Amino acid sequence: MINKILLIISLILLISLAGKLFNQPAPGQFIVPQSTPIAQETGAQQTRAQQTLYANELFISDFASHESSNEVHSAAAIELENNDIMAFWYGGTREGHKDVTIYKNIWDSTTKQWGQETSIISRELTRDSISRYIRKLGNPVVTRAADNSIWLFYVSVSVGGWAGSAVNLTISHDEGQSWSPPKRLIISPFLNLSTLLKGSPVHYSDGTTGVPVYHEFLGKFGELLKLDSSGNVIDKTRLSWGKTSLQPVIIPTSATQAISMMRYQGDAPHRILIQTTHDSGLNWSPVAKSQLPNPNAGIFGVKLFNSKQLLLAFNNDEQEREDMTLASSDDNGKTWQVRKTIEENRLQVPDNAKQFSYPWLLQTKNGNLHLLYTWHKSHIKHIVFNLTWLNKLTTEQELTP
Repeated sequence: MINKILLIISLILLISLAGKLFNQPAPGQFIVPQSTPIAQETGAQQTRAQQTLYANELFISDFASHESSNEVHSAAAIELENNDIMAFWYGGTREGHKDVTIYKNIWDSTTKQWGQETSIISRELTRDSISRYIRKLGNPVVTRAADNSIWLFYVSVSVGGWAGSAVNLTISHDEGQSWSPPKRLIISPFLNLSTLLKGSPVHYSDGTTGVPVYHEFLGKFGELLKLDSSGNVIDKTRLSWGKTSLQPVIIPTSATQAISMMRYQGDAPHRILIQTTHDSGLNWSPVAKSQLPNPNAGIFGVKLFNSKQLLLAFNNDEQEREDMTLASSDDNGKTWQVRKTIEENRLQVPDNAKQFSYPWLLQTKNGNLHLLYTWHKSHIKHIVFNLTWLNKLTTEQELTP
């Protein structure tokens, strides 16, 4: 009986593989964001626009969270149509506690102030929507779809630890004022377990969305999911193998090229992992260690508007999360230069309660950059800066391999 079941499963897998090999549609190309007012200007107009936009240094430091929960973690953010910033994170008594919920807050771009955070997704809401017991909630990730709706993904766990997780999606058609009932993404026809996410989705010219995810069950590796316009999984591509790569962050650099960077959980030297694609994500190079240190912690990167420059937020240390640092690359991630240490708290005795971790970077239409990250596990820190501030920093330090 067991042999017959195994034979049936094998036939199903072969039929599925054959369908993908012979009926796979041509992939859409990456959409590289260029939506800044400067891009609409040309020649002397563009130069004047740049000088006006970045004439004065901008640097604002504040908190997006206001102690509505004991611990907070894993921020994500998106720009609204009115130029305000909407941020999300999860918070509760502690990570993994049953009272953890997904929070939302809005930064007013005129007053430069955050409102009061509100809880928008709970275990109970998720349970009732997907008809499945929910033990805990985790990482939110947000993006804007091709139809201009806002898609909010988040992790839930029904059984066990993070290795037993699944990904859920809720959608807003009114700029985050209301949300659809969450639905569970169907990624595998079998157990559909052990899928988590941290990196921002990417978008394609055919209207589909790419969601970088990772797995922690019987291995640690990354994948790129392809979702249709309704948020259904229609394909997936393996990014890495083995037991050491987590939380892929994909940065498109052209219509066909992108780099993927991952958190590393393996033997020394501890480095951020990196790989590339030249066919819009259909195939990826083998994962290799970069020159950037990584203390088994989350990272985040973006390509700056109208520029070849990549900007990365990360922990610049092989062992501890005691800093939050910005580095840039002008050659698609081959080499990096440290630009600014945003936070640093080097301790003689490491303290997990005093960390800076899980950054999220967002460049808004006016060219400014917003950095959000977990601050001492108790707050979501928010930094706003412009390119004048970034480019007037002191001598760059090139990282050596």
